[in-house]
Amino acid sequence: MSESSGFTFTREVVIIAVLSALGGSLSTFIGYLGNLVNITLGVPFGAGQFMAGLHVFWIVLMRVLVPKNGVGTMGGLLKGTVEMFTGSTHGIVVVIVSVVQGVFVDIAGLITRNNQNITENSRVIWWFFAGISSASNVIIFQLFYFAGVPDIYIVIISLLAFCSGVIFAGFFAWETLEFLNDAGLILRRFPSIRTELQERSNKSVLYRRNVPAVAFILLMVIGVTYYVGFVRPLIVDPYSCDIVGLVESPYTFNIASYSETTVTIEAELIGAYTHLPAANYTGVLLNIILQQASPLPEATGLRVIARDGYQVEFNLNNVMNDGRLLLTNNHDGLWLIAAEYDGSFWVRQVFTLQVI
Repeated sequence: MSESSGFTFTREVVIIAVLSALGGSLSTFIGYLGNLVNITLGVPFGAGQFMAGLHVFWIVLMRVLVPKNGVGTMGGLLKGTVEMFTGSTHGIVVVIVSVVQGVFVDIAGLITRNNQNITENSRVIWWFFAGISSASNVIIFQLFYFAGVPDIYIVIISLLAFCSGVIFAGFFAWETLEFLNDAGLILRRFPSIRTELQERSNKSVLYRRNVPAVAFILLMVIGVTYYVGFVRPLIVDPYSCDIVGLVESPYTFNIASYSETTVTIEAELIGAYTHLPAANYTGVLLNIILQQASPLPEATGLRVIARDGYQVEFNLNNVMNDGRLLLTNNHDGLWLIAAEYDGSFWVRQVFTLQVI
């Protein structure tokens, strides 16, 4: 291997590694955005698929920047692995999802044979397969989690995920690549209109065509900064959560400190589209946890917030009188067992109990 070839290989490995790490580590933030959409529309899940294309965005970038067969699949594997080890509640399933998404991106590369320059016409193929790649997650999650969901519902959220893929993993990924191309940060592989213009108008067009890419990058940077800095502070212990809000004594609950007050109940998760058979769960009742914080007289509700931003609300009086509402240990943190409630109230990775 020549020195030049060795440098190229190293550069490509670095690109794949960096983009995989970024994509995997930012997936929790993307899940947070999806949950915000669900909460805004008042649905337990599905509407958040509008953000699904952001997961594929990174795979498209690495497959175009490293135009070799299999890069999308390998990048998907690495990205999914990073996501699994940085807090995903789906475990190995998220790796499978990411690998399948990478396979579809590789198919786009095979069809367009993009080892040379990217043409204007080939972007349509890339955008289409970016949409297919994004929508594939719905089918995989359907196989693992949502058996029995009405077909029309799967079709609707699949179309939503497809559109997200076209927009975020297609259009915005392309705008980002063109921005990097025009800035001279990558090898020129995209058609450029700059050579057809005079120098003065050249700069004007360059700025205008890169506005979407710059705006998208700024949005991601600002959003991630806000999420990491204000929404999801550094988690020291996944088996603890903060008790805050309208209480006299806010504190951090740690389930290990309540071993003498645990109870065991039998509960069955019955959701609109999910089901877990009856099983025994051992944990600490929410009313015990809240009693130590002493809710203020004007408090009327309890908001349970997960690490990925998902949240549900309960009537506080009902919580204080419920003997079947508890926090238990799970493999990825605290899990709220809401025996008398719909499955959408069984919150995983509980991060905050906010009395409101």
